[in-house]
Amino acid sequence: MRTSMSFNLSKKEARKTRTLARQRGFSTTSDYLRFLIAQDDVALISEHELVVRAKEVDKLHAQGKLLRAKSIADFRKK
Repeated sequence: MRTSMSFNLSKKEARKTRTLARQRGFSTTSDYLRFLIAQDDVALISEHELVVRAKEVDKLHAQGKLLRAKSIADFRKK
């Protein structure tokens, strides 16, 4: 069962939302908004985890262990 929600946007925000939905291939703005809400349910990393990963990358860079790739295909070669 579907439920309707109502919220207010400025004309500029509404126009931008419709444009983004169309540019990203969604047939309706509702489909686009449902997609965005679903993305928020995905396990996002915390600020702490982001800092930890950034430090790991700095360490790998200092050790010369990072791979410079032009594409994802380059990673498969290694």
